Amino acid sequence: MATSELNQFLENVDEKILECTICFKRLQNPKSLNCLHTFCLACLEDWVRKEKGKLTCPTCSKSYPLPEGGLQKLSPNTISNNLLETIEQFSEINQMKCICGKRQAKYYCQECRHCLCYTCSDHHKILPMSAKHKLHSVEEVQSMTPLQIASLHPPLCSLHNEPFKFFCCICNVPICMHCAITDHSVGEGNHKPISISKAFQTFKETSATLEEAANECKNKLQDGLKAVIQIATDLEQNKNSCLRDIDNHVQVMVKKMKENGDQIKNEVETIYKRKKKVLDVQIEELKTTIFDINTKLSFLNQLLKCDEATAMQSSETVITALKVRTNVLSKAKPNDNGQIKFFKNKQQITSLQCDIGYVSHMRAADCLTLKGEEFVTPGQTIVKIIKTDECKIHANQLKATWTQPAGETNITRVQKDEKGDYFVTLGKCTSLCIYKLDVSADGEPIKQSPLTIRVQKEGLVNTIQINKVICDLVRCKDDCLLVSNVSNEIHKFKLSGEYIGKITLPKVVRVYRMYKMKNGNIAFSDYNVCIRICNMHGQVIKSIGQGVLKFPQGTYVDEASNFIYVADWCIDYVYMFDIDSGKMIKKIGSRGYEKGQMNLVCDMTLTNQGHILVLDSGRLQLFHKWGRFMKVLVKEGVKNGELTDPRGVVVDEDDNIIISSHHKLQLFNRDGNFIKRIDEEEDGINSPWGLSIISYLPRRVAVANNVVESQHERQNIKIFNY
Repeated sequence: MATSELNQFLENVDEKILECTICFKRLQNPKSLNCLHTFCLACLEDWVRKEKGKLTCPTCSKSYPLPEGGLQKLSPNTISNNLLETIEQFSEINQMKCICGKRQAKYYCQECRHCLCYTCSDHHKILPMSAKHKLHSVEEVQSMTPLQIASLHPPLCSLHNEPFKFFCCICNVPICMHCAITDHSVGEGNHKPISISKAFQTFKETSATLEEAANECKNKLQDGLKAVIQIATDLEQNKNSCLRDIDNHVQVMVKKMKENGDQIKNEVETIYKRKKKVLDVQIEELKTTIFDINTKLSFLNQLLKCDEATAMQSSETVITALKVRTNVLSKAKPNDNGQIKFFKNKQQITSLQCDIGYVSHMRAADCLTLKGEEFVTPGQTIVKIIKTDECKIHANQLKATWTQPAGETNITRVQKDEKGDYFVTLGKCTSLCIYKLDVSADGEPIKQSPLTIRVQKEGLVNTIQINKVICDLVRCKDDCLLVSNVSNEIHKFKLSGEYIGKITLPKVVRVYRMYKMKNGNIAFSDYNVCIRICNMHGQVIKSIGQGVLKFPQGTYVDEASNFIYVADWCIDYVYMFDIDSGKMIKKIGSRGYEKGQMNLVCDMTLTNQGHILVLDSGRLQLFHKWGRFMKVLVKEGVKNGELTDPRGVVVDEDDNIIISSHHKLQLFNRDGNFIKRIDEEEDGINSPWGLSIISYLPRRVAVANNVVESQHERQNIKIFNY
């Protein structure tokens, strides 16, 4: 082979295959990791020592376990080894000297890897051990490419120095005939040798599929690279465009400010000229008057120097003239204050510092998400919150369009609350149909836009039949209901009515009224005992009020202050306890029938302002958060808006009050004014007890209902939209 071909070969393969990326020299005893990156064994050993015994690839940083027996047990890079051996053979082939050293070589033995002259080649063919060796003429070898020469020297078994004829499918290594009989025999059960040709055929088939997938992946990566390069180009263009836009915008603002400044300067000049004219006229008048007085004073002095007769002839005239002049001293006051002031608009200056604009790496539409509920009830005011993420947004960038069922569209103003969040008030939906809200920023729709809103009917939505007496119910985060029935079991139902399971507490416990805490725990009144807190597995965590309470009823947990409130039926008080210590903080109310007194307290809750609503045998009363009586909100009676044998009270997000009483489920506003009955007579509300708000959009409430008909009892849960 020619030297030029060797150099060309080295240029093509040395950097990519034959160079160690640790020492940047030609590989010595190359070892490969599973990522196919290859290094000198000695370099790799130094690298592991520097990494404190950890084997990480110096190229791609992937970590691998150290092989048993050390780094020497790593797989050799067969291709690199073959190429290195081929390079070693180049000089020998180019010299073409026989191994005997006496004559010029004429043949090359593929198996012995030696050059032979005619004489040595004849002996080579005669010897039994080399008779079957394959000889190539020197001319044939010189015409071969480097890779063809490398293929003349397939790897040999390191144990037996024999060619690989088989492949063990279990160990995934090529083996020689001797290895197939001894170390990798089928009889041992954990080896499966097949012919190397069959294994190579399987490898070719696998490689074809893998190559196709790799090419597809490469094409996608190339497309991705083009896209990223294009994005980088666009980024550069966008940067330049933004800089130009900023400069242009600043120039426009400066021009406008200069125009405003020039206009104000013109106003100053106009005012100055008007005021100056007034002062100039007054100056001239005063100068004339002073000159006139001086003239008369001079004449007076001359008279005084004359003889008496002469002076008295003109004395009256002079005196009269001077008196007239001296009486005009009031005109000596300036007719103008001589002031022109410029008042700075400091608020305008402050706004200029922030309102010139802003820069973001995202579109305004990409920074916003439209949030809202899918269902509402008629008459309900719908508020959709627009959540800002990363960039600054101004209200004038946003546009909200409200599409009515008939196809009519209304553009709605986007507002900003005290927290800085944007929202859209869509008004009151009165018909049972589908509405749509579109919100855009700078003309681009924001995330989750458009939003479809369905208006549902008011009234009874679902009835869940229960085969036990129901005392109370509360809603879980997973939109299920927990139901109590004065036993040690709390039953769980889906809103559809499907029974899910139960929570079993200790046998001595009887769960009466409940409150679901945000941390997942349940606070409940244990019938005639105390207040307890349990987890969702039925484990009682804490007991509160033992020895103080006699017949605890409704309870409420103020998790912000860590207080728990409980109404007691027998004692007619509302107690406030500290959850951590269990100590009583305050006792609210007193027994009696007067305002601020309580009789047979059955339930209580807190308003959204933290004040206390107390429901007794016939009234709903409002107390300040620290116990001071405020007023009676709802009185006793049988009419709508009045209470008979009430049992439960809840407050929704709008501070509306819902009360369950004999045959009624009524809605009041925060001041106790009657709004409507939620139920209809045919809905079958008989003896309702506990209540639970199910959702705000739509407004939905569930009530525990115990029905008595013809000496038969039926228990169910009624769910209403209101």
